[in-house]
Amino acid sequence: MRPVCIVPFAGLFLFAAAIFPAAAFDDHVFVVTTDTANHTGSSAAFDIESPWAGATDLETIGPWAIVRHFFGRHYVVNRTLGTIQVIDPNTFRTILQFSVGAGSNPHDILVVDRRTAYVSRHASYLLWEVDPSTGALKSTIDLSGFADEDGIPEMSMMARDGHHLFVQIRRLEGGQVIVPPSYLAVIDIRTNQLVDTDPGRDGVQGITLTGLVPSFKMEIDEPSRRLYVNEPSEIHVPDGGVDEIDLDTLTSLGFITTEMQNLLDISGFVLVSPVKGYLITHSDFPHSSHLQPFSRIDGSGLGDQLTATFTQVDSLVHDPITDQLFFPDPLVDGVLVFDATTQVLLSQDPVDTGAGPSDLVLCRATTPGEATGLRVELSDPATGDLQIDYQPGCGAGDHSIVFGRLEDVGSYGYSGRLCGIGGRGRVSGFNPGPESYFFLITGNDGETIEGSYGRDGEQQERPPYAGDPHCDFIQDLSLRCD
Repeated sequence: MRPVCIVPFAGLFLFAAAIFPAAAFDDHVFVVTTDTANHTGSSAAFDIESPWAGATDLETIGPWAIVRHFFGRHYVVNRTLGTIQVIDPNTFRTILQFSVGAGSNPHDILVVDRRTAYVSRHASYLLWEVDPSTGALKSTIDLSGFADEDGIPEMSMMARDGHHLFVQIRRLEGGQVIVPPSYLAVIDIRTNQLVDTDPGRDGVQGITLTGLVPSFKMEIDEPSRRLYVNEPSEIHVPDGGVDEIDLDTLTSLGFITTEMQNLLDISGFVLVSPVKGYLITHSDFPHSSHLQPFSRIDGSGLGDQLTATFTQVDSLVHDPITDQLFFPDPLVDGVLVFDATTQVLLSQDPVDTGAGPSDLVLCRATTPGEATGLRVELSDPATGDLQIDYQPGCGAGDHSIVFGRLEDVGSYGYSGRLCGIGGRGRVSGFNPGPESYFFLITGNDGETIEGSYGRDGEQQERPPYAGDPHCDFIQDLSLRCD
């Protein structure tokens, strides 16, 4: 466990506490499927471990959808329908469906907390902020400054690192013709303002990418502070690759592997170790998709391609706990399972998904990790109001501030709690009173389960605040995600 952050400020002590909400679902792989003959969509799920028992035709969705998972919910992005569908993984039933604009062609959703999510809309210049519990539109962020002459930036997939939201900007004139360069727009979700990655130039700059047409799900490697973006080029023009972004400097470091090195067009990818990854590659004669291991050291292929299917595959999932690789195959209406280290096919028969799998997500029971970087950014001397910034813990659906008088810090004599401060990493207007106080930030699942209050100098868990009639939580310290 990382050390608890204690920051003295104007008579106050701040603790960045760890957070561990309880899991609410069994471990499984959730798959969205498409019946291409009938242009309909459905879903399936199966166990993560052998024999991968599961069920098909669980819930009707739109065709050619993608799926994300946040805070105990599956979020299905129905691109052709212009809707977001929220599915309870306990029952696999839809609990909410809402429109993000007819014809807007949503490409992705990223949920920050129980009341905040962002939806990228490929056919619009406005990124939407919505309330994922109701579907209500909260605000919009104008990304037209990154667009080509048609005024549409063709925003696509998203990723989040702390306060920063990254949005792929593809720049396709008329939705088809590539207009260089391509970007990642960077947004500070504490303020919903664009981040200027190059203040020395006029205007607000995004991260200029090495390649063109950023596509498919991105991946963050937190230990190395890197974000990886797949940037395939035009068909039969092998100048695409997987781009490496420095999360601290907000700059591209160049490709870690290229289409030229792999001799085929590329799409989805996963990184399975510090030295190894897998690409999905494509050829046209005949049309097929291939699973190709590659070196993260020099980008070269690591042996022969593992499999080929004569259809389009763009998604891939890796489970770091079992080291299994899940490869969807629409041609056989199933998912193939490989050992990511040995590259051996584990599933003798494809895991049945009922129809062609178009995307999948792995869901493991987890509890969030530690909030860090707690600090007071602003203090109003007239009112005593504080603005506090912090780095949300992984997996936290919400946070609270728990406080007490400084003279009671030794006994953790908590005297109050401010609930529902969200997960953006900033809270303004906090004012416990005119005396000297200590306080900490702890996370919860947005419902009833609260996490850790951190550890003391002897590495013992601090006691939780009990008996709060306004926001009474049950503490759970299991299965932390950091």
